[in-house]
Parts: sequence; structure tokens; C-alpha cells
Amino acid sequence: MMFRGMCKVVAIAFVTNQVLTTIFTYVAQQLDAALPHDTIWLFSCVTCGLLTLWLQSDARRAFGFARAKGFVKTVGDGKQNLQISEDCPKRWLVILHIELNPAALQAS
Repeated sequence: MMFRGMCKVVAIAFVTNQVLTTIFTYVAQQLDAALPHDTIWLFSCVTCGLLTLWLQSDARRAFGFARAKGFVKTVGDGKQNLQISEDCPKRWLVILHIELNPAALQAS
């Protein structure tokens, strides 16, 4: 389950990073045609890292909000059965947080 969550984070970060790096490269080369490739590489690495951290922290906040507002409930014996309401705002982020942190199942 954790592997699936990390694959989602990596895929989203990779696609977004490619788009942002392409835009940055185009704009930067319009300003300076002799822009070193290292600058673009550094921008890409920093952007990818920041996107990954942002996505994980946003998922953590969404899970905390959903748990506080009652959108996440334990059903049955409470060990591995977590029910996420269909009308939960940012439901996919709550699911992502649970996939990234399987210990969240026991904490709820």
C-alpha cells in the first residue's frame, strides 16, 4: 500500500515538474540565451523536491481535517477498517495519506 502511494506522489511530481521546467526553460532562455544547463537542472531538482514535500504535507493536512470533521470513521473492530465519506473534501488526498502512512489506520 505504501508503494502505491509513493508511486502516485512520484508520478504527480514528475509530470508537474516537467511542465514547470519546460515553462521555466522557455522564459529563462528568452531572457538569457546563454543560460547554463546547470541552472535548469537545479531548478528541476528543487521543484521536484518541493512538489513532493508539498503533496505529502497537503495529504497530511487533508487527513487531519477529515478526521476532525468526522469524514473518516472506523467501522467494525477498528483495526484495519477505515471508512472515508464520499462527500469528504479532498478525498483523494486523504486516501493518499493513508497509503503513504499505513500507521494512520491504527491512529484513527
